[in-house]
Amino acid sequence: MAEKLTPRKQQALEMRQKIQTVALDLFDRHGFENVSVEMIAQAVGCSVGNIYHYYKSKDELALQVTDHVDNAYLSYLREYEAQVGVPAMDKLIDFVGKALRTSAEDPVLYKAFIQAMKYPEQGALRYSPKRVYYDVLRRLVVSCRSEGDLPVHCNVDQIVEYLVTIHRGVLLEWRIYEGTFPLEELGRNIVKAMLRGLK
Repeated sequence: MAEKLTPRKQQALEMRQKIQTVALDLFDRHGFENVSVEMIAQAVGCSVGNIYHYYKSKDELALQVTDHVDNAYLSYLREYEAQVGVPAMDKLIDFVGKALRTSAEDPVLYKAFIQAMKYPEQGALRYSPKRVYYDVLRRLVVSCRSEGDLPVHCNVDQIVEYLVTIHRGVLLEWRIYEGTFPLEELGRNIVKAMLRGLK
């Protein structure tokens, strides 16, 4: 059962999200280097101190915009862990679709994705064991291997890398074609074909 937020916690959450949304919009329009914390505070309508209350730096702000998405991924993982008797491969394919849908529907996440591509030196799109998305993929791939759906000789980290690459490619293609094809279905079908090839 989800913890009920107090009005103060709800207000803090809303302020964090507002700061993130405004900052990403400014980064997108002016470039990361050209946006100061002062500009962000002015656009949000708060003090610079308020920005620093939530984020240690502009870099941290840019990197932490995906926290709420990580919470969604964690809820998927809990759901899969509670499913007894469902093959890990089914869970993995389901997660591929849900993660794509989450990426497509979240405007903050999409702006963060574009921001990370513009400024690769920030490392936001690089593999990190701390990111929930990678952790969920890794756990599901390990489960698939232990259930015999993937050969033991398959390198788990390499498969995760393939899955991440497919996710990004399908999402980008979907954006290029302005959402005119079924995103989740295409992602799942490509992943199924790739995993069949590994067998």
